[in-house]
Amino acid sequence: MQLSKRDWLRLVCAFGASNSKMWRFIDPDYPLESFEMLSSSSTLQNEPHVRAFKRVTSDQLDMIFECCERHNISVVTLSDDDYPERLREIDDPPALLFVLGDVSVLNDTPTAAVVGARDCCEYSAKAAGWFSSELAARGVCVVSGFARGIDTAAHEGALAVEGSTVAVLGCGILHDYPRGTMRRKAEIAQRGAVISEYLPTSSPLAENFKVRNRLITGLADCVLVAEAGERSGSLNSAGHAADQGKELFVLPPHDIFSPSFKGQTALLEDGAQLALSPNDMLRYLRKNYSI
Repeated sequence: MQLSKRDWLRLVCAFGASNSKMWRFIDPDYPLESFEMLSSSSTLQNEPHVRAFKRVTSDQLDMIFECCERHNISVVTLSDDDYPERLREIDDPPALLFVLGDVSVLNDTPTAAVVGARDCCEYSAKAAGWFSSELAARGVCVVSGFARGIDTAAHEGALAVEGSTVAVLGCGILHDYPRGTMRRKAEIAQRGAVISEYLPTSSPLAENFKVRNRLITGLADCVLVAEAGERSGSLNSAGHAADQGKELFVLPPHDIFSPSFKGQTALLEDGAQLALSPNDMLRYLRKNYSI
């Protein structure tokens, strides 16, 4: 037997969305046995998260499930067959995902993440859109983080050719962030999925976004960094990609003297692959997929 969606949601409510501490108590290979021990063991009662676990009420869980049903949000847990297989392989996999759209696209097709700066230049945004359009037109699902700048260019590039794209959020699906983008979420859901490990109405806290980056790269077969300064959050994504063993591609810097591109230069110096066109990424993906 596996844990129910309700049990997984109770764990997330107690331990928090990114659940790294949860895996100290729950063995992903034996979740039911771990859950029962967490519920009954007298030796764990002084643990703060165990006390929080016991305080989660049925009414709280009912409200979350009712909210999801009202807004056509699916709850996909680690016990479900349609849980993204690539995420099972990362450190601290999300115990559950809230999904608007069809998450199965992540198990059925090759995937590529396109990441980069929010305040990007025209060159980088244009290139990110071109790469994403070409990849999506050839059956690759484009994964990005739904932020301004490069992320927006990536999602819009895939949608422009009626390809599939997945947005990974650093807040709840029902939170209008970036402001005024709820319609774009609906468009992405029609061609792929919008996913989040955060409860549907959760606010976009600053610390959520670096945590979220492990999912963007974890869902991808390869990753493109389209613009990154020396302190860019995209370098955090690149670090996750390296830790996860993902092939890392980098767009040629527009200006090697500009601080806005120092992160790309550093990644190339460290051995990342230079991506001069989408064909560079497609050649890599063709090693494992017929595209």
